Amino acid sequence: MKRNRKKLLLAGAIASVLLASACGNPSAPEADGRAGGNNEAKPAPAAKPIDLVFYQPSADWDEERFMKEFGEPIKAKFPHITPKFIKYNGKADQVTELVTTGTQVDIMFMSVGQIYNFLLKSKMERDLTPLIQKSGFDLTRFEATSVDILKQIGGGKLYGIPMYTLPATIYYNKDLFDKFGVAYPKDGMTWDDTYELSRKLTRQDGGVQYYGTVMSPSHLAMRNQLSLNLIDPQSGKATLNNDAWNKFVANVSRFYTIPGYDWTNADMQVGKQRDLFTKEKRAAMWMPVSTMHTAAELQGMNWDLASFPVLKEAPGTGPQAYPFYFFVTATSKTPEEAFDVLAYLSGEAFHLDKSKKGVFLSLLKNDAVRKSFGQQSDMYKGKNTKAMLPETFAAPSYVSTYTSTAAGKIFSALVNVTTGKQDVNTALREAEETMNQTIEAEKSK
Repeated sequence: MKRNRKKLLLAGAIASVLLASACGNPSAPEADGRAGGNNEAKPAPAAKPIDLVFYQPSADWDEERFMKEFGEPIKAKFPHITPKFIKYNGKADQVTELVTTGTQVDIMFMSVGQIYNFLLKSKMERDLTPLIQKSGFDLTRFEATSVDILKQIGGGKLYGIPMYTLPATIYYNKDLFDKFGVAYPKDGMTWDDTYELSRKLTRQDGGVQYYGTVMSPSHLAMRNQLSLNLIDPQSGKATLNNDAWNKFVANVSRFYTIPGYDWTNADMQVGKQRDLFTKEKRAAMWMPVSTMHTAAELQGMNWDLASFPVLKEAPGTGPQAYPFYFFVTATSKTPEEAFDVLAYLSGEAFHLDKSKKGVFLSLLKNDAVRKSFGQQSDMYKGKNTKAMLPETFAAPSYVSTYTSTAAGKIFSALVNVTTGKQDVNTALREAEETMNQTIEAEKSK
């Protein structure tokens, strides 16, 4: 009896261990983006060494930054893979040159606003649907509109994987508010509230002109809070000359007609406005919606964050998401290995680490990841980081090959209105006409 009892106890213990092993650790972060959480993308025992070449078309990323944030973690996870990086040279046709010369490019990552010019124009897209289905990759983990945008661009095909988005926030210089005795911006302000603050802060002092607010109008047009289309999805033509865009231009242009602003076209370029805040420190508030600043850029500034202003017509709704996606290229000779890397980069564990360090704002629908942002970052210590993303993103506008060009036309209309060259109705009518001429010229090629 005793011997049989011992056998039963031993069998029970073994069964418990096997059951625990089969179930895994339910509290551990998922290793990658595949369904099931812990299905790690492990290389084969004798995996052939390969290079994976990455490309990102903006000056915000260089090889050092890429290797620190992505390359080194990839190499640690996949010892047989050597990540490499091609730096953007500032030319719009760089991808065409890479294709023409047969240069290896396996993975491209970029914002939604760059997809047509840098991925689709050079025919570098690859439909990842077969790899997604084969691996059980779970797209429902991501913020829904970021996936919807991809499906719309691809006509149902999925060319990429969502990764992160850029802030929709007000960066502000506390020293300028203190200097002029103005209360700091608060979360939940309307555009009217923000305008009143801007009026109080736009002034000359000691022969120096200070500005209340600077922003990136063309990016704001693409991320607008009312989900206005720049291109009509049915006709394929520009849809700029209407009451909704009239209100948009009127809302933004009033900030630049406050006495003290004296802009020429060159002065209004977003790079110049960015410098007024980050370098010259003559702008009190900065609303780029297209930039995530580094510690080096804000060094020496006493800054903080406030939530993006809301429209009365859309209370509680922030700008649209501005996703960054990772794409496996059509020319990659190792697409499955490249996809394994993307599965790893989209995992909860990787995103949690990057979120804590303040590297990027994850597009995962994961409260633990989002709430952890900046916890291990000196840059964000004591900052109002919850203001970096809205509680609710606006629904995505239609994205076309002409979207960014049309946003540029809105910017040009804004310049003409703020400099007094045209009234808003004339500016928008001409913007729509010239945009449609551009579309027709492109289609006739």
